[in-house]
Amino acid sequence: MDAVDVADGMDEMDRRSKRRNDRLCGGLAAVVVLAVLGWMPCAAASREVAASGGGGSASSPVLSLAYFSFDATPPIGHPLCGGWIKPLEVVDAPLMGKGIILSDGRTRYVLCALDWCELRTASYDLMRRKMAEAAAVPESQVALQTVHPHNAPMADLRAQELIERETSPPAHLDVTFMHAVAGRAAAAVRQAADRLEPFTHIGYGKAKVEKFASTRRIPQPNGKVLVRSSSAKSATLHAAPEGRIDPWLRTVTFFNGSKPLVRLHYYASHPMSFYGDGRGSPDTPGWARAQLEAEEGIPHIYFTGCGGDVGAGKYNDGTPDARAALIERLVAGMKGAVAATTVTAATALVWKTAEVHFARRTEPEFSENHLRQVMADVQAPVARRLNAALALAFYERLAARPTIEISCLKIGPVRVIHLPGEPFVEYQIYAQSLKPDDFVAVAGYGDCGMGYICTDRAFAEGGYEPTVSLVGPPSEERLKSAIAQLLDGASNRH
Repeated sequence: MDAVDVADGMDEMDRRSKRRNDRLCGGLAAVVVLAVLGWMPCAAASREVAASGGGGSASSPVLSLAYFSFDATPPIGHPLCGGWIKPLEVVDAPLMGKGIILSDGRTRYVLCALDWCELRTASYDLMRRKMAEAAAVPESQVALQTVHPHNAPMADLRAQELIERETSPPAHLDVTFMHAVAGRAAAAVRQAADRLEPFTHIGYGKAKVEKFASTRRIPQPNGKVLVRSSSAKSATLHAAPEGRIDPWLRTVTFFNGSKPLVRLHYYASHPMSFYGDGRGSPDTPGWARAQLEAEEGIPHIYFTGCGGDVGAGKYNDGTPDARAALIERLVAGMKGAVAATTVTAATALVWKTAEVHFARRTEPEFSENHLRQVMADVQAPVARRLNAALALAFYERLAARPTIEISCLKIGPVRVIHLPGEPFVEYQIYAQSLKPDDFVAVAGYGDCGMGYICTDRAFAEGGYEPTVSLVGPPSEERLKSAIAQLLDGASNRH
């Protein structure tokens, strides 16, 4: 389906999504529609930007936005999670791209969350470039993140090129489908750019999500870690502490006067309840946001935060009942954040970028020669061959362009940071510690070429994430330095 319906309000694809999700989540209890938010005194205009345009003055720019969405559901038979698990057999709920265009009267910015497992290197570049062209802005003004459900595509066009040269290559990505989705994204952005509407206020609130997130890395007395994944059957893993997480779900709402236009939710955890059964869906965030959209009649967009080492394993045994409970808890967190919203005048918009020079792994098993040998070995497990292709594609990218961009959107006291890869929750907590008096939300899973972004300490502790991460020390120091650059004012401005 190449055409996109981006008419005002929720488009036809979103309505289909809601109808399917209503059937899937029929067992969840209905909730009362939220009361009208109370108004707070307007905050002073930011001194960091003096934007103007559209008839506004330097101290009072005209700010506007438009919501867009597009279908990103793969065809039946398409590989899921990059080809590591059972391919798509059934679509339980469509996979969507959902985002907004923001304008300050001078230029535009694009935020988008895609219901895919990951976009890597060439696939990420393609999607971001197409969206930037459609919005008529530089690529640096597009923040494209994935939500990270696993019963969804993981896409790297360059890895596909590399693996298909080998004998009996395993399936990774349908290239024609990849380009079709990029085209749909561009069409959605282009049409949305023609129907911008004013927003005058921004709201921000947070609430704890109970019994969802827990660390995937349980410390042991010997200094190592015990792995607890997104679901677990072991009583020992269920009994272990939650560990280091960020329990707060943060919600940003854009208003025109007192009318909410769109809500953006940020929460740091792997979103999967279970996967590997060939049933495609956006998993817990998709059904949670669909429930709120049905109740409020406005778009809800979900961004996964720094959830690289966080999952639902303590509270999830991988059953349908556990999934329903996780969805219910996520919905409660979203509603709690909305109910706790403070609203202030949106008087200026600041967009900043910084570059990170990640350090590639230097161990022999990450060398080009070794990766090529694995990729060519027809006796090797499919996952190993695909991992080798993904690693080679990322290292080629670093050789051609050594840095990866991160960005921050600031509107009044609200700051939203966009990071690549699967960052450990440490990076989110660190960012928030730098601006304790501001509202700092973090979206991970931008360009996921490097996979996990671990802490330096994790490499000594072991566990799953360091075994597949393509970057290592001193990447932690470099990423934290770039985050600090975004938050202390020393950065690029557009």
